[in-house]
Amino acid sequence: MKYFSAILIFFLLNPTFYTQDHSAISGYRGNINTIAFSPDGSTIAGGDENGNLIFTDLNSMTRVHSLETGSNITSINYSPASLNLIVYTTYEGEVNIIKASTKEVIRNFKKEGELYYSVFSPDGKQLAVAYTREPTEKEQNKGIRLNFIVELFETGKFEKIKTLRLSKPNDPDGEMFGAKLFESYRYNAFSCDFNSTASYLASGSMGKNIAIYSFEYKKFAPPYKGHSKRVTFVTFSADGNYLCSTSKDESAKIWNVTSGGSIITLKGHTGTINSASFSPESKYVATASNDETVKIWDVKTSALIKTLTGLNGEVITVKFSPDGTYLAAAGTNEKIMLWKIAEILPE
Repeated sequence: MKYFSAILIFFLLNPTFYTQDHSAISGYRGNINTIAFSPDGSTIAGGDENGNLIFTDLNSMTRVHSLETGSNITSINYSPASLNLIVYTTYEGEVNIIKASTKEVIRNFKKEGELYYSVFSPDGKQLAVAYTREPTEKEQNKGIRLNFIVELFETGKFEKIKTLRLSKPNDPDGEMFGAKLFESYRYNAFSCDFNSTASYLASGSMGKNIAIYSFEYKKFAPPYKGHSKRVTFVTFSADGNYLCSTSKDESAKIWNVTSGGSIITLKGHTGTINSASFSPESKYVATASNDETVKIWDVKTSALIKTLTGLNGEVITVKFSPDGTYLAAAGTNEKIMLWKIAEILPE
């Protein structure tokens, strides 16, 4: 009886903790590094470290089809302008654009380096690819230890249109802390994202700062600074007003894009925060952490709305579905967990 009373008191004092049953999508073998909803929210795709790419129909909760790529899948993203166009990347440097419905390869190419992330612009006309490569001897002499590069492609013929170099000579924010790069930074180590009008591109580079490139002025704006440890992930809100960054310092920050200032710091996780996702109406942001929880925050007030538990492993990736039906999270437990948003968030 005392044990039951203690549990009851805990939940009364901690109303944000939430353990209601959720759906689970299995079939993966290894850490699930990345998940993506189709633009209409009817399908979810997930990729794991052993190269399994699985598409699941959310209406029937059945597998549509799958790919066994044999390579560590680091990112998956649909084109917002197409239900059928998807890009996935592998750590070994491959960029693959395929038809989601048939798995037909539209285009693939390889970068000489470690490839971490790729994302389409909101209108689907551009593709950004984030990767690292070893410096040349000349670059080493200048003090560059590793090159952080974001390349931009137009999606008609997938021809490269711009190369953005984020690394600087002797930059303390770009230090790599030894040779075991992927072992140490195996989750979302280097990501980028377009804002809603594709006028800006934000990127981390495994350092503490966030690079902001302006397409209008064709140059980098002053970097966003504030994290005390490496930035792990960046994402813009759908309305274009906010950017969320996550970090090894166990905090997430929400930046006002128009003013360039940090307006909110989200604290509450007890482990590295690996990724974040804004809700479709930009009212909430969800964060995924090594502390085996997903937390949902109010964007304007920074209030913690809900803590989702019971994931039984580090949480690497989290996504709201574009249609506002689901929240999904995945990580080291080899399953995609699904919650219905209507059941976990206030109206």
